[in-house]
Amino acid sequence: MVGYDIWGRPKSPASKRAYPAGQHGPNQKDNNRRSEYGEQLLAKQVIRRYYNMLEKQFSNTFKKAQRMSGNTSLNFLRLLELRLGTAVWRLGYAKTIFQARQMVSHCHIHVNGKLVNICSFQLKVGDVIEVRDRKSSRDIAKNNHYEAAQIPAYMESDVQNFKGKIIALPEREDFPKFFQEQQVVEFYAR
Repeated sequence: MVGYDIWGRPKSPASKRAYPAGQHGPNQKDNNRRSEYGEQLLAKQVIRRYYNMLEKQFSNTFKKAQRMSGNTSLNFLRLLELRLGTAVWRLGYAKTIFQARQMVSHCHIHVNGKLVNICSFQLKVGDVIEVRDRKSSRDIAKNNHYEAAQIPAYMESDVQNFKGKIIALPEREDFPKFFQEQQVVEFYAR
């Protein structure tokens, strides 16, 4: 729990009340000051939970971004966004990142014509993501109303054929505004 709804769900408990959860939540004082470390930890937890990752996966992804040339924070966000589970979610085949993970692990997704059941599979520009050509797989995507999904600028969607393609690398504007990736860089620089 990070104190607010990071996925934008209208029925989230965090959206319904302006105080923390629990018996004493309404009575808590509003002067919750965080240390610098606390701010960095919260920024890291927000991004980690947004992408539904374990701590070890998250830190290994950050280490990989550090080894890449260029801006570490942008490389880090790109690596997170170009995971197969995230792409399935962005293309609208799944309503949530959690359902996208399940779709991938239950063998409903092909990448470049080959079955991939690893949610952390790293995509590249030019990769084609497609829902498997069988009734049960296509029904899941249809039930999630993938036709109406808001596709990011770095992807293109072929609605009739249940396909999507990575056409460019995501830029900072493609990520949520509440991400504080610089805080995450500072957290791991300790």
